[in-house]
Amino acid sequence: MAVICIDAGNTFAKIALMENAAAISQATFPCNDPDGIRDYLQTLPAVEGAIISSVSAPVQEIARLMPPEIPACMELTGDTPAPVRNLYRTPASLGNDRLAAITGAGRLYPKKDILVIDAGTALTFDFLDKDGNFVGGNISPGLNMRFQALHRFTKKIPMVAPSHHYEFIGNSTETAVISGVQNGIIFEINQYIRHFKKQNAETIFVMTGGDIIFFVNKTESIIFAQPNLVHIGLEEIFKFNVKFVKKFS
Repeated sequence: MAVICIDAGNTFAKIALMENAAAISQATFPCNDPDGIRDYLQTLPAVEGAIISSVSAPVQEIARLMPPEIPACMELTGDTPAPVRNLYRTPASLGNDRLAAITGAGRLYPKKDILVIDAGTALTFDFLDKDGNFVGGNISPGLNMRFQALHRFTKKIPMVAPSHHYEFIGNSTETAVISGVQNGIIFEINQYIRHFKKQNAETIFVMTGGDIIFFVNKTESIIFAQPNLVHIGLEEIFKFNVKFVKKFS
């Protein structure tokens, strides 16, 4: 049976009805639009339960938007058991989206060394080994954060937006920023790929996040694009804990 998976970030709540690692239905709402979230949830068919990952709104507030007939609803926290073995030294500080994404990758590519690249607000690289150990990862500024930093911390560089079309060498300040930021991220991704391929040539590379459209086809190795990777992981974590899940009061 399907599971409602909600990934509530700082601005938007991304909701997906997941079954067997596939999205049956999905929608995105501003976190400050409870009526829209409630109305959408009312349209969904009978489900096994729901799982909520939130970095903004209290989970209880989101849980109260659920239809009353949903049998179980759980929150993803740093203490939530997961199908992967979490070796992170500070699990409480690990972003829920990172844990869910790595869990989703393990669901899709079992018994493989996997590097998950999340091109979102931050650019993260997380490694899951073939034995199911989440070893850890690295965090650097994401695409728009880099554009904003150049604009904010200089006097003359304008605020520019990412682009699918740009020259390798910019011939104006705007194109130099676009090329510098976007090529810089591509070089960064490629260097991580080279490093992990040296360790194991069969390493799987998976990319998710809102900015994957700018990078997924520009790397030196095949990268599997999985926009719903976090939701796949949320479903897997719910299934792992379903016997112990209780409904929010």
